[in-house]
Amino acid sequence: MAKSFNRRAFVSLLVFLFFTVILVTSLLMFISPHTPMVSMVHTGIGFVLLLILGWHLKNNLSSLKTYFTFRTAKSGTNLAMPVALALSMTMLGLGLMQSLPFASLYAWGNKLRSAEKSAEQLQFSYVRVDQTNASALGNKLVIDLRKGPYFRFPQYAIWLETLEGKFIQPLYITQKLAQNKFTNKVTLRDQKQIFTSDVSGFDDQTWDKTFASELSPETASKRTRPESLPVFLHQLASQKLTDNQNNPASTMDAYAGATLLNNFLMSSRSNNDLPEKYKIRFEINQSFDFNTFYSSDRFPDDPIYSGDGYNGQPSVIYEAIIDTQSSQQYYPMTLIGHGHHSGKDGKVHTDMNNLTTAKELVDRIIIEVKSD
Repeated sequence: MAKSFNRRAFVSLLVFLFFTVILVTSLLMFISPHTPMVSMVHTGIGFVLLLILGWHLKNNLSSLKTYFTFRTAKSGTNLAMPVALALSMTMLGLGLMQSLPFASLYAWGNKLRSAEKSAEQLQFSYVRVDQTNASALGNKLVIDLRKGPYFRFPQYAIWLETLEGKFIQPLYITQKLAQNKFTNKVTLRDQKQIFTSDVSGFDDQTWDKTFASELSPETASKRTRPESLPVFLHQLASQKLTDNQNNPASTMDAYAGATLLNNFLMSSRSNNDLPEKYKIRFEINQSFDFNTFYSSDRFPDDPIYSGDGYNGQPSVIYEAIIDTQSSQQYYPMTLIGHGHHSGKDGKVHTDMNNLTTAKELVDRIIIEVKSD
């Protein structure tokens, strides 16, 4: 029997096999942080697949032309072309507008990749920090924080209050907030681009294509971030007015430290003995964590929200009530609400229906009350 080479079968088999590889690598890159090997295979095979598809189209150009006509000789009206065109344009439009289902798929994939990366880091990264002031004589505390899948470069503060809400003292403040060193003013390249999903996880290449950075000392010295941690900042400001002290920043510096980007165990101690019952609060905020409600164009007339901070979702606040007369040693902190989106007030807003990834910045926080 004579042997023959079926060119059409050869091309079809190549397209099927290479498409299978592309499908597998696409799924791997969707559900987990991709490795260089997966990225290389995906890119290389994808490029070869494009060449094969180009060859396939060239060989079948005459047939393809008939698909783009409204009428055919055999069946009359050809509905396949207008339906396919309408469907493809609709899907393209939804993608460009970052609407459903694309926004949901992107957020889901981002969550899967971030969760896997955080799970890997959890096994190896747990930092111990001693934030005890030498002059402190009060109650000993240990803050055990395990970060969530969207914890990337947040600002946060931990402080003490009475049950009535009177500020007692800070325990820890990130250094940028304490010293107002928000030097990286970010400017959107395309002012018409609207963000409706969390972009804080952009890789460096995507970030550079999307944003421009200005490092201006003059601008930085005038820049403040009242929307960063509004509940804590309002509490601190009201306490300073009550105590008639002149320099809140000096107090902030005493409790400031580098932004800890790993899970941590932080030892601390109050300056003086605390009431029988008191609150410990934790406020955290991360810029660029937009969602469909807290989009970059949500409050166009708000100069703070729509300014250069790109705040996205507002800060979230956790709280635990400590009873020193109880034998309880560990107190899990509970998410109780969020701050104002532009720092206009220091209230804890309890409606969290419009928050998404902000509620997953932290996996859990546990307070350990240490005995002397």
